[in-house]
Amino acid sequence: MKTFIYACATVTLVGFLWEAGSPGVRAQEKEKPAAGAARDDAWPKRLKDGQPDVQGIWDPLGSLGCFGGLGPGCIVDPPDRQIPYLPWAAARKKEAAAGTLKPNRAQMDTRTRAWPDGVPRQNYYHELQILQPPGAVVILYDAQHEFRYIPLDSRRPLDDGIALWMGSSRGRWEGTTLVVEVRNLSDRMRLSLSGDFASDDLTVTERWEFVDKDTLQLSATLTDPKVYSQPWTVRSKLTRHEDPTFELMEYAGVEGERDADLMMEIIHGEKPAQ
Repeated sequence: MKTFIYACATVTLVGFLWEAGSPGVRAQEKEKPAAGAARDDAWPKRLKDGQPDVQGIWDPLGSLGCFGGLGPGCIVDPPDRQIPYLPWAAARKKEAAAGTLKPNRAQMDTRTRAWPDGVPRQNYYHELQILQPPGAVVILYDAQHEFRYIPLDSRRPLDDGIALWMGSSRGRWEGTTLVVEVRNLSDRMRLSLSGDFASDDLTVTERWEFVDKDTLQLSATLTDPKVYSQPWTVRSKLTRHEDPTFELMEYAGVEGERDADLMMEIIHGEKPAQ
């Protein structure tokens, strides 16, 4: 009889302790994420239109090999890391490179006049900001106040007769990689300080590969059968800006620009037009 009483008392005590502790236990069970559920800190978060959220300010200064232009420092294909110019284009590039320090007006880098760098050169210096309105990606550039609107629908590209400094972009997401095809680029843009160039037949295929929430690997393949013997590819790295309060500042180098005239006067003795 004693054994039965002790056993009942033990069961009653255990039941009491369980009930006393059950609110905490149940709360812990609620907090524990279900199998396969996304954590609050999981990456990438998704926007309402399904895009991975990659908004923020990105810093390309880890890609100094591309800072002056798309030279061997960032070319990854072809294996010799040289731009595969056709013979006539190689001769023109050589002439432009020889005039880098004493250029004539035709050889002068468009950046000297604070004109837009175009794609892909615009991506390789100064910070850029990515915004993601529904159905599109917008890139704001610190340099030259440029911007790109990249629609993600299946709209047609612009007519071939239209040429723009920043071209016409059409994009799509492949997982966390934004693939962008850029056409309608003006042949007035330059690719480097030493006169690398393309024609108005240029197509640039960019792959904005967001490796994690703070790391972006950007590659661009340039295809232009008028100027190059084969497509060629550059690659660089961008990182999320460490300061979350950083803002893009005004860049107003075009207004009142006199650098080109001053260079002609200093180098060639030309007097600026009055």
